[in-house]
Amino acid sequence: MSNIAELANCPELSFIESMTLQETEEQLRELYTKYYREATGKEPEIGEADPLNLLMKAFCAMEYQTMQYADAKGRMEMLKTSTGDALDALAALVGLTRKEANRATATVRFTLSEAQSGATAIPTGTRVKSEDGKYFNTVEYGEIAAGETYTDVVVQAEEAGADSNGILSGGIKILVDPIAYVASVSNTTPSTGGLDAEDDDSLTRRIYLAPSVYSCAGPRDAYEYYAREWRGDVADVRIVSPLPDEVNIYFVIEDENGLRVPNSTELTAMAAYLDDETIRPLCDKVTALAPDEVEYAITVKYWIAESDQRSVSEIQSRIAAAVADFQTWQRKLGRDINPTELIARLREAGAKRVTLTAPVDTVIKATELPKCTGETVTYGGLEDD
Repeated sequence: MSNIAELANCPELSFIESMTLQETEEQLRELYTKYYREATGKEPEIGEADPLNLLMKAFCAMEYQTMQYADAKGRMEMLKTSTGDALDALAALVGLTRKEANRATATVRFTLSEAQSGATAIPTGTRVKSEDGKYFNTVEYGEIAAGETYTDVVVQAEEAGADSNGILSGGIKILVDPIAYVASVSNTTPSTGGLDAEDDDSLTRRIYLAPSVYSCAGPRDAYEYYAREWRGDVADVRIVSPLPDEVNIYFVIEDENGLRVPNSTELTAMAAYLDDETIRPLCDKVTALAPDEVEYAITVKYWIAESDQRSVSEIQSRIAAAVADFQTWQRKLGRDINPTELIARLREAGAKRVTLTAPVDTVIKATELPKCTGETVTYGGLEDD
């Protein structure tokens, strides 16, 4: 079932009114008794082992199974409750397909033991790997020119998905397919761009926004739709029009470390994508921008009730998780910094009392992104209940 905010108020439908197997059997027996009485003027007498009783039970089981199938089939045809292949079928109705997983890429430097008199070829498909066993291969032919000692070649992960992202420079340093005179390999850029296959929530949101693109007037939802269409890791978008015919697109990227602001390359690529004449209305000037980050810190002290002293370690673990979850929740475009939310999470995690020094209530603009710069969480000890 979809968790997107746009469908939060959409009712979740049941096509069988949540009937149980017992209710189905009772309904059948009531109908049988009614028809038997009308036909004979008597009450039916059915024993537990009577073949008719067993037949009723078997029929009800099959009927209930059919009802469950019909309910599931109906739910799969509703956008809020559709998942998997059924959601893919709904996407096809508005001309969309689920985005496939992408492979991470990086730039790897191939270095010779010494300069050679002739060129040294780096064949397409040459494999290299990281120390933790993630394989990459060259996507194009490379060549170390005569008299030179190295060349840089783009490599891509053998397996698509986000797992191959985040390998820092120098982390891909094992040459799997030996090349004469090549003494070492090392990536000069971190591995980036790997994406998992689009999940149901992301596809549901694009289906929901798809009708917006039918307008040629440049509605807000249409720009959001195309911004999310550009790349699967666009996690949030804000559309602002400071002046007539001017449209600013603020967006954030989600990677293995959470949300981040886009870099200059991504801003340029997004702007170029949105500048296509099939997307941008004739007179609109579209600019892709990174949101401003508003920094805050967490400084909190908490106490645990003496009655929970046997669970202190468990509560402390839950407190740490609550602080981390708050930072994830807080890091959203336009979300006001809310210390009350943090206190509530800490109390729910098991803290008896909480003293919060930071953060303080802060209003965040729609185009700003909160960022936690550090946390100081202190355990104050046990207190009387």
